[in-house]
Amino acid sequence: MGLRVLLIIATFAGMIALCIVGRNYGGIGGLIGGALGFLVRLPGRGLDWGERLGNGYVGALMGMPVGLLIGGFIALGGPWLLNAVNNPPQ
Repeated sequence: MGLRVLLIIATFAGMIALCIVGRNYGGIGGLIGGALGFLVRLPGRGLDWGERLGNGYVGALMGMPVGLLIGGFIALGGPWLLNAVNNPPQ
């Protein structure tokens, strides 16, 4: 196994670990984003299933950080913003 394959596996495992560790801060959104990215890219252009799975892998890697950002905003930024809007200034 080459260094490139090891780096690819470590990147994917690291993103999953980051989403699990940060589950209270929007990590579940990262897992959902990764799953949606995989499913969106899976039926795309590809001659065989190996290529389609590769496209799905790239979609999962693109969806995880986006889902983590959106989930973090929903978990942390949303309540703060609602609190700032609903409370009158002192």
